[in-house]
Amino acid sequence: MTLLISLLIFVAALLVFAAGYLVGARKGAEARQDLRDLNRRFSKEMVRMSKQPPSPVRDDGDLRATIKEVLSPLVQRERLSYEMSRLEGGKGQQRNLTATLDQMAEKGNFSSVLLSDDQGWCVAASSATKDPERLGATSSLLLILADRISRDGSPTPLSMMLYDSANKTTLCRSFAVDSQRMTLTVVANGAQLTPDVIDPALVKLNAMLLNK
Repeated sequence: MTLLISLLIFVAALLVFAAGYLVGARKGAEARQDLRDLNRRFSKEMVRMSKQPPSPVRDDGDLRATIKEVLSPLVQRERLSYEMSRLEGGKGQQRNLTATLDQMAEKGNFSSVLLSDDQGWCVAASSATKDPERLGATSSLLLILADRISRDGSPTPLSMMLYDSANKTTLCRSFAVDSQRMTLTVVANGAQLTPDVIDPALVKLNAMLLNK
């Protein structure tokens, strides 16, 4: 009986081993078949890609045009700041203030340029300036806001920009001549201005006003 049981156990073990071998062999065959299929697909894809025409190389001229387009706003702002630093004019005479503001309007392509006092009253304006009273009222808002914001020791705002529905940007920049606060206001089409773009012009205006 013991011999028969041992024999049955041995046969059962052989069957289990054989079954495991067959399963492993089948899985191995399936894996090899998958690899062969993958290799065939890869070879077909390589052949297909080799028949496609090469992608056109972008022309250097197109690249330069793209770079120029991206950098154009920065270049324009730098050019404007440079032009604002090269204003000419006499010392303090009213006609020379107007001439200087006319230069600003021409060089900066501004439709209006206004120099006003701390009450918003016009001190001088470019020849083509429209509605100086309204611009003076707008400029006075900057000084009112500056006073309110700086009351608790916060940094004092120096400029303010307004962009309206007519695609015009109004930039107000405050500065001081001795103890007198002044505001320089410009109006331009579009939205290419920055808060400090007209700062170089303040040096010239300050010198003219001191010698007035």
